[in-house]
Amino acid sequence: MPTTVDENLIGTYLDRAVAEFSENPLGARLIRRMAGQFPDLFLSAALKYLETRDESPAHRLLANAMLRHPLAYEEIADPARGALPRSITLFLRLWKVDPSFDVKLARRLPDRHGLNHCEAFDAARSYRVLDVLDETSTGRRLVPVLGHLIESADPRLAAKATLFIGKRIQSAEWAARQLTRNEPSVRANAVESIWGLKSPTAQTLLEVCAKDASSHVAGNALVGLHKLGKPGIVDQINSMVNGATHNVRSTAAWTMGRIGDSAFVDPLTELLRDDHPEVRGAALRSLLQIRKAEAAAPPVVEAVVPVVAERPADVPEVVAPVEAEKETVDIDMDIRLDGGLGGRFRYRQVG
Repeated sequence: MPTTVDENLIGTYLDRAVAEFSENPLGARLIRRMAGQFPDLFLSAALKYLETRDESPAHRLLANAMLRHPLAYEEIADPARGALPRSITLFLRLWKVDPSFDVKLARRLPDRHGLNHCEAFDAARSYRVLDVLDETSTGRRLVPVLGHLIESADPRLAAKATLFIGKRIQSAEWAARQLTRNEPSVRANAVESIWGLKSPTAQTLLEVCAKDASSHVAGNALVGLHKLGKPGIVDQINSMVNGATHNVRSTAAWTMGRIGDSAFVDPLTELLRDDHPEVRGAALRSLLQIRKAEAAAPPVVEAVVPVVAERPADVPEVVAPVEAEKETVDIDMDIRLDGGLGGRFRYRQVG
């Protein structure tokens, strides 16, 4: 490798190593050497491969090399480095080669006793990490690691943690305890965490929360009741369109998008002309959600039943002649390909 190395040169070497990885045994050695000698340049060049969903032994080796880089966590946690889908893709890539990576990432958030606060992620990075883990972690594995964050002094972090923990616990009793909190976003996320929970306690809790003074809490409760099939919810949401405050109207628009019913297109279109920009923004996002869902839905094709006309009584029935039964004969043929490769093939001649 030349003594003068820059990002372009590392990128050129890496492209060739990845392209020839399965045929050239030196490819893996070159990747490890670049990752060890020029870690920052290597990571910058490797990200274009790691940000995709492509899978190969070369991609796995690149992910292993990235795990050893001190900026691996930053690439996932820092919102300035890319959008949430990119963070999720990188996380999944590293999680595949290190099954404990989700716990390691979660431990970068502020801990229960404040022992890691000098090294822990700041607020923006903590929000991103919780969003990534919420999209990817499916069990209760991380509940003991992150459970204390519901008590965070940061309302946004507490709200995100409440949704994360609540979705994995799925307990109406636990959600009810969070409703004693003063922060509306925490209470709203506690309500959202029991969406789909079919128990009398959950339904009663949602019915109570639908009358909450916070429009955010009430809107989440209405979505939950709609998911349970409770009648009259669409009418209640439509009544919020004419709410006295912009918070009520924007909540109505957001709720319509979460339910996704095409019946909301007209009221959402009306909300696009609202005086408040927050209401207009929520209405536009919900309309786009509904239109996207409609475009993705498979077309409904009605079955066509052929209509057979009845034969008039004075018209004689015409009976089609019965074809003579055809004889089938098995024939063996010796077929040779390219003059040298041959074999016997059998086909059935009908006649």
